Amino acid sequence: MISSFKKFKNDFYSKFSDLSIFDGEDFNFFKVALEGLKVNYYSKLDFKTYVFCSDFKFYFLRILFQLKSIINGKYFDFKRHIKLAKKKTDYLIVEPGRYLLNSENKPIPIYFPKIFKKLSKTNNIFYVTEGSIPNCDFIDDEYLDIYSFGISITHPVSKSLRMQLISVLGKIKHKTSFNYTELQNITCAFQKFFVESIFWLNILETLRPKKILMISHYHHEGLIFAAKFLNIKIIEYQHGLISRNDIFYDFPKFIKNNHKDCLFAHQINVFGEFWKKILIEGNSYLDNEIKLIKYDLYYRSEPTEIENNVLENFINTRKVILICTQTYLEYHFINYISKLVTIIDNNLCIIVKVHPQEDISSYSKFNSNSNILITKIPTDVLFNYASYHLTIYSTTAFDALRYNLSTYYIFIEDCSEYIEELNALIGGCIIKDYGVKFWELNIKPKLHGQVFFNV
Repeated sequence: MISSFKKFKNDFYSKFSDLSIFDGEDFNFFKVALEGLKVNYYSKLDFKTYVFCSDFKFYFLRILFQLKSIINGKYFDFKRHIKLAKKKTDYLIVEPGRYLLNSENKPIPIYFPKIFKKLSKTNNIFYVTEGSIPNCDFIDDEYLDIYSFGISITHPVSKSLRMQLISVLGKIKHKTSFNYTELQNITCAFQKFFVESIFWLNILETLRPKKILMISHYHHEGLIFAAKFLNIKIIEYQHGLISRNDIFYDFPKFIKNNHKDCLFAHQINVFGEFWKKILIEGNSYLDNEIKLIKYDLYYRSEPTEIENNVLENFINTRKVILICTQTYLEYHFINYISKLVTIIDNNLCIIVKVHPQEDISSYSKFNSNSNILITKIPTDVLFNYASYHLTIYSTTAFDALRYNLSTYYIFIEDCSEYIEELNALIGGCIIKDYGVKFWELNIKPKLHGQVFFNV
């Protein structure tokens, strides 16, 4: 069960009276603490916080881990990353790792391939991914293992950064009302931030790109710290839905008035005026830090021959209810689908499009049901077959508008703010009674996707 986003934010900001508590020498680390509470690192039993040991124990462990890294090969993995980064570079592109298969069954990253194609005509590009994208010709390196290096790698900034984090953590412990578990989560987030910062400082000092293009300022505070420390411009690109209730895009006004850098990117590029307005009102970016761009994400709407055969054989002459799932919400999707399958008639079938970062086996209980297809076929392909689109609060509600489809929102209390915001903005229908036959309501879209995506 996830907690209410509004409640989470109110609770977080109620725990301190002065943002300067999170101030280091040049940067403010409140966003690192916020990320720690949202992710809940402390619940992950293998998470260690060596950075905050005594000096003697820290340096002893560093030597121990350095020796261990030689034995287990991590030292040579890191050296390989550095060697690959010894390349003349104008732009560093950091791809999250999500991809689609094109019509030739080759993996194509979702976020930056079109931008890469344009920039690479006149610039040197170093293209890395944080997730495995097999057999992609233009990927230079994969950074799947950043945290695994732990404190074994060093940089001239290591000592001063560690001292800053220890000092800030001390202020947080004594001048806020965070409870024990929350403090442990913040400590874990600071450890993660330290490790990632040192990794990126080493990489960026080797590459020396003029600009960095990346997705999501949150969870990437270490990268942003390293870029700004080395005076490299870093640009965030919109990756999907930006909500007025978002934990990482909707902040109190005092955030942008803070005199220290809060580890946002220098600039964010978004798909239209609608998103720009949300960012300005949410105090995450200023007007002059936001640039409007065309919708340049890679997508494929034509099915491959195999996909077409699978879909045609499953659908036959039935109308398709397309359900697009979201991470961490599989319990709620499974609960609703279990009810839905009992009330549909022979003229309907259900296609469950599993989120790329979800394990498809989470929905395996439906594999034997002839009325349900569980798949990872691209969403844009599936929209061409769909008569109805359901989700909880996914960005697919906006995508559906490009296919003239309304969205039916599966209501759960803890996501009510997002759901109600989407429904008020783009229309559709909120399904609170899981027994309702929503297909009888005949809800039509009230807006077109062009309002939100500059395509």
